[in-house]
Amino acid sequence: MTEQALRVAVSRLDLAEAVRFDAEFHQVWQEAVQTDSTVPMHTFLFRWAVFVELRRYPRRADRLRELEEIVGRAADVDAARDAAKEISQMLGEATLRVRR
Repeated sequence: MTEQALRVAVSRLDLAEAVRFDAEFHQVWQEAVQTDSTVPMHTFLFRWAVFVELRRYPRRADRLRELEEIVGRAADVDAARDAAKEISQMLGEATLRVRR
């Protein structure tokens, strides 16, 4: 879970997100220097590791996109809630895998 490894992974998964990764990295780096703390960098790396974990397998990434669309277009609260619940489960599983 290094900055360079994550940068490569994010670039392979989504070029638009790679731009956001770089912008956030520079912002977090400045914050870490200003606060003399490694916490901002650890948080940044963890968050992007979860991003990669959620999207590194095409089927999982497709399902995540599908669920996000369902939440965004849901005609009723129950449909949105069900999709959000599945997204939450995916996020929890990805978080556990990253922490191992």
